[in-house]
Amino acid sequence: MPVSKNLLELPADLPVPEDDGAARHLPGSDVPDVALPSTAGGPVVLAALGGRSVVYAFPRTGIPGEKALDENWEMIPGARGCTPESCAFRDHHAELLEAGARVFGMSTQDTAFQRAAVERLHLPFHLLSDCRLE
Repeated sequence: MPVSKNLLELPADLPVPEDDGAARHLPGSDVPDVALPSTAGGPVVLAALGGRSVVYAFPRTGIPGEKALDENWEMIPGARGCTPESCAFRDHHAELLEAGARVFGMSTQDTAFQRAAVERLHLPFHLLSDCRLE
């Protein structure tokens, strides 16, 4: 599979992740009571937030012009869509706010890296870091 130079486009032959059912038990479950560092500068405790929140998780965002984490990165199902996923939440952010939901992205990257992604991608919401794998 050729590597796409445009991080906002997905390759036509991108492998599709298969739902193995391992997360079927999650809807309606409680969010863990952990404080996650945020690009806002302080910790966010999702369990303490009232109302609705959308938290999307992604492995990592790349940096344009830098080599991928792994030479086979594009062959890992679901790995290649992190930047387009974040941009889609950006593009629909106003609609989600109108529906009464706040938006957070979450990855295992540190907040310094995430702050650069927020600026580079013009994200109107904060990213949370689970760099300690909590």
